[in-house]
Amino acid sequence: MTDRRAAAPATRSRSKPSRTSPGPRAPRLTSRRAGRQLRTMTGVAMIGLAVSAAGFVSAPDQVLGLSTEEPRGSTRSVDISQAEIVAARRQAIARPVEGVLSTHAATEAERIRAAAAAAAARAAKLARRTNVDWDSIAQCETGGNWRMRGSSYSGGLGFANTTWSGFGGGEFAPNAGMASREEQIVVAERVHARYGLSGWGCRRYG
Repeated sequence: MTDRRAAAPATRSRSKPSRTSPGPRAPRLTSRRAGRQLRTMTGVAMIGLAVSAAGFVSAPDQVLGLSTEEPRGSTRSVDISQAEIVAARRQAIARPVEGVLSTHAATEAERIRAAAAAAAARAAKLARRTNVDWDSIAQCETGGNWRMRGSSYSGGLGFANTTWSGFGGGEFAPNAGMASREEQIVVAERVHARYGLSGWGCRRYG
């Protein structure tokens, strides 16, 4: 009969597997690692292809090297665009200014023509129609005081205030002494056209 204590260690040594020998799961783990690596590499490659395709679609000329445009840093392109901008700005500024100047010039010319016409009309109205020496009469009547204003008589020629108003003196001034020398002579010649010099006591000086 065999000793049990001596046989026990031998039995345990046969049932315990060796640490260095590959287990039954080793092939499966190796296969999974290889599969993951393959999928990772495939994904990276697909992403790279997608990025390249997107770049080709967005700028095919640049990707293929077929761009016909000048480089962005080209001095010639910058100069031309800047010149066009300056020209456009000058035109935009010049046109309104020219229009304003033309309008102002036309307005000023019209004002000058109107003033000349008014002056001509006034000169025609104030033109002497007689050869009467009104200055000598005024010197005799009022001492040549064309600004004289009184309650009954006014002006250098001594107009009765009612006579001044009755012969249109109001178009020049309310009172003869408030009108100019020329305007007073205009009214005097209106009186002369109707009555002659009979209304003036100093008519002999006329």
